[in-house]
Parts: sequence; structure tokens; C-alpha cells
Amino acid sequence: MALVLSGQGEKASPILKLGRKYSAYLTYPLLLASIVWLLLLPFQTFTRNGYFSENAMMPNQVYTVFGTEEHISAMNHIDTELALQSTAKDAGERQAGAVYHAFDSLGLDSEIQRFSYSEIPGTGSMSGINVHGVLRAGRSDSVEALLIAASWTTSSNRTNINAVRLMAGLAKYASEQVYWAKDIIFLVTDSGEHGIETWLKSYHGGGGLYVRSGIIQAAVCLELPPAQSYAGMGLFFEGKSGQLPNLDLVNIVQYISRVERIPAYLHGMVDAPRSSTWLEKYKRSAQLLLRQVSSLAIGKSVGVHAPFLRYRIDALTLSGIVRATDPVSLEYLRTGVAPVMPAAFTVRAIGRTVESTLRSLNNLLEHFHQSFFFYILPANEKYISIGDYIPAAGLMVASLLFQAMHLWWMQGSDDMRSDNPATRIERINAYYAFLRRTLPNTIGIIARVHLLGVILLLAPIAVPYAVLTNTTSTAYVFTMALASVSMVLHISDTYWMESVQRLVDWKQLKAVVELYVAVVVGCLSVMNFSLAVVLFGVTGLPLVLTRVWTSTTKMRRIANVSMLLLASPVCTLVLSRAALGLSPLDFTSSPFRMFLGDFYHFGSLAYPLVCLVYWPVNLLCMIVALMP
Repeated sequence: MALVLSGQGEKASPILKLGRKYSAYLTYPLLLASIVWLLLLPFQTFTRNGYFSENAMMPNQVYTVFGTEEHISAMNHIDTELALQSTAKDAGERQAGAVYHAFDSLGLDSEIQRFSYSEIPGTGSMSGINVHGVLRAGRSDSVEALLIAASWTTSSNRTNINAVRLMAGLAKYASEQVYWAKDIIFLVTDSGEHGIETWLKSYHGGGGLYVRSGIIQAAVCLELPPAQSYAGMGLFFEGKSGQLPNLDLVNIVQYISRVERIPAYLHGMVDAPRSSTWLEKYKRSAQLLLRQVSSLAIGKSVGVHAPFLRYRIDALTLSGIVRATDPVSLEYLRTGVAPVMPAAFTVRAIGRTVESTLRSLNNLLEHFHQSFFFYILPANEKYISIGDYIPAAGLMVASLLFQAMHLWWMQGSDDMRSDNPATRIERINAYYAFLRRTLPNTIGIIARVHLLGVILLLAPIAVPYAVLTNTTSTAYVFTMALASVSMVLHISDTYWMESVQRLVDWKQLKAVVELYVAVVVGCLSVMNFSLAVVLFGVTGLPLVLTRVWTSTTKMRRIANVSMLLLASPVCTLVLSRAALGLSPLDFTSSPFRMFLGDFYHFGSLAYPLVCLVYWPVNLLCMIVALMP
């Protein structure tokens, strides 16, 4: 009540009086401060050196033995089994049979899992096959397990047979040792993340799996494209909804790979040389941060590790970095024939990196918990903790809140903000009459716009498959039709009976929307800072800049609407398709379809936020800009 009445000159606490006095001047400095804070993150001042919080891991404290003739022979055995399975009609059955027999010959408890899935409900069913083998630890009772996974194809749609071969060699190595305290699971799928997700659901009680082990503590996924040798490895760790593995796992893998002389670079990016200028180092760190922010925001990363993070299994992907002039890679791109194994020294280095990682994880006494789960990595073996980057989100939220407070206090006519004590009762009665008249309409506009967002959220799932696969124009027309209808309905409300009495006040509408966006961004920043920053950039920033002037003209309205159209989901989608090099009429490769599939299968937040926050807020901003 004090907050409400303080806008009309009533008695209020000193804090409210101070806020009323300075709120109009704090919004843009806070907004600028948040942007500056984000721009300062790539500087070395904010970074800290990586370290190991879990002392029991003891990385690289053992003598590695992977790479003997027996291990190489086990890798070649995969090719032999593929040749023996050549009579199978389906390529998936042939690959599954080869891996199953290879695992079985090494003494692993093996099983084949056949499954079907739909990328989006109603879009047809696709089949897949998973094969896994469990190496039982002789010193435990199968309570805990480690996992190595690979898909038959890489994220760039190349064959991943090198990773499958390496898994067979690692299985041979592991079966020779007696010091394992945890079971080791070897998993191969032909359906990428969908196959991993299906396997995890079955493994954790969904049915369909008979060969199981204990709680999976960590997972290492492998991607080794065709190449003669690798310049290093790319390390990818982002999950679907902002999930991250414990920082100890990332630091340990980077440390071990450096010792084995095949370093794992974050996103495959090498740090700027030490002799570089501060500007070059800043640019390199900024590029790496932008890649992480985009991966965490849209939930798309290299490898098949993301589904594991949803089950509280710390996981990451190691992907081989192929040189542009590699002859084996160029030959594969030209002919499409499965290549021979990489050079022995490369295989040995990658295998020993995974071996040493397994040995360190084997020492793990309990689940990862001591190091950070919320962080961003500006450089290899550097990190920024949540305490250093979260203030930027706080400044963004504060800029919205202060402008919302100012607009709320300034709503209505000037007569209701008088300081004259003689008109106190009349002002209070007039103010409450104003709220009773306008607030229901304001809430009604917001509710109807969000109802359209709910329809946009659910409609693609109910649309027939034939409509979805024709062209993107159907989706675009459908989306723009919703926008047009909502604009006509709600803007007509703002002009209805305007000459008699104002039914909606634009200051009140903007203040309520800013409170809503501030709550969403603030809550989201704790779970997924990258997505919160992106969401603020496409909703909060245009909202703050909408109708900056109290008085409006035709040109100012046109400028506001033009800015909002550029920030609209349709424009963002078109620009993202152009950046990705996708055809504007190919819906099957649309980011919109990717968001929808990730939402349905992995519970990604990107699609619901587009439908329930991004799109409605953009429409509400347009309404505010066009109101009298």
C-alpha cells in the first residue's frame, strides 16, 4: 500500500521516497553498467586458474599402458566383425551386431536395445539401435559405474567409426586390469542424442534393459572424425537447459590431455599466445565466451553428452580436431568410404588420455560435489565463478525494476500526484477508481497475448506431419497471423472509448510487463545465465527502450515499431537461418524445429521461453509503442 500511495504524494518510507526521487535517473546507468560488466568478463582480471577440489582423483599419477598390440588388434576386430555382418539388410543391424560380438568376445555383459522415437509428435517414427557392454569390476558389487559413449555419426554427420574402434581397444585394456572399483559401461548408439536419451530412460527404470550396473558417476563421450592424425581435441561440456558438469571433471581432462601431449581445447579453440597483445587475448576470450553462451542458450553442442547431464551424470565430449589439409579427411569427403584407423601415435595419445581419466574417476569416493557447477570458461584452464558474473544479471533486473517503479508512480493524470493535503481524499478516491478501471484491462491484454503464446507452444505438436514438412512459409504465415490478430484486438482495446475515459494506461502496462520480465530473467539467471542474458537482450532491452519519451509522435512510433520488428522472433529466426546458411524455405532444418524437438525430448527451455515470454513481450512492446 505504501508503494501504491507513494506515487500520489502520500507518506512513505525514506527508501520509497528516495526511489521515487531517483528511479527515473537510475534505469539507463544500470543498463549501461550491466553491459559494461559483461564486456569486462573476458579480461584476465575476472579469471582464475583452474584447480582440482577433489584431492582423491590424483590425475595422471599412474603409469598408462594403452596402445599395445592386443589393444590395436581389438580395434581392428571391429572392422572384422563389420565384414562378417555384411549379410544384414539394415546398416544399423550390421553395426549393432559387429559391436555386440566384439564386446561379447572381450567378456563384457552385452545387450542390444532396439527402439523407435519421433523427432516431434506426429511427424513419423524413426528406429534406432543401442549396444552396450558392461565390464564388471572385480573389487566391487556393481554399485557404481563409469561410462564411455559414442555415436556412429559425429555432430557434423561424418562417420565416427574411429571412436567405436577406440572403445573396443579400451574395452580390451580395461578387461585386462584388476584394480577397477567401479563397473565400466561401453555404449554405442546410431541415433545420437535420441539414442542416448532412450537408453538412459530404460537404464533408470523405464524398462527394456536387462544388463545393468549401478549409479553412473561420470561419462566420457568420443567423437573422432576421419583423419590421419588430430591436431588436438575439442572439449564440449554444455547441456540442454544450462546444465554443466562439475568443473573438476573439465579441469582433470584438460590436465591429463596436456600431459599426454594431445591437449583438449575448449570448443577446439587454442588460446592466444602469451606474446599476444591484451586486445588479441581479449578477442580470443570473447569468442570462446560467445560460443559457450550460444551453446548454453539454445542447448546445442557437439557430442552426445547433453542427455547425461539431465540425469545428474557429469559428462563431456572429446572431439578430434581435424586439420584442413588432412588427406584421409579429404578422401572421405570425396568418396564417403570408411577410412582406416588414424596414426598409431594419435590413437595411443587419445586412448591414454581416456585411460588416465578412467583411472582418476575410479578413485572417486563420492559423487562430484566439491567444485563449481555454475561457471563460464573464458580460456583453457581458466574459469569465472558465479559470484563474478551474476552481478551483470542483477544489474539488468535492477534496470527493469527501477523503470517499472518510476512508470507506476507516474501513471494516471497529474492531478493524482499533487502534494496538496486538502485534496488528499479526492486524490485517493480518484486513484483507486483509475486502478479499478485500467488494471483489469491491462491484465486482460497480457493474458490474451500469452494465450496466443500458449497456442503457439502447442499448435506445432498438433499440426499434421504433411503441413510441417512442406515449407517454412506455413509456419511463418501462421505465426504472423497470430501476431496480426493480437495486434488488432489489443490495440483496438486501447483506442476504444478513448475520448470518454482511458481504459488502459501505457505506463501501467509497461510497468507490469517489466516486472514480469524482471522476475523471469532474475530466476533464469541462477539456472542458465547465458539464456537469461540472451532473453534480456531480445525482450528486456527493447522493453526498456520502448517509448522512452513521455510524449509520442508519429515518427517516434514508427521508430519504436521498426526496432521491435527487428527484435521480433520472426526476424531473429530469419537472421539465425541466414547465419547458419540454411534455406529460408526448408522447415526440416529450422532452428524453430530444433527448439521444438529439444523441448519434447529433453525438456529444453528455449522453445517455451520463445512462445511464452519472447513472443508475447515483443507484442506487448508494440502495443505500448502504438498506444495514445
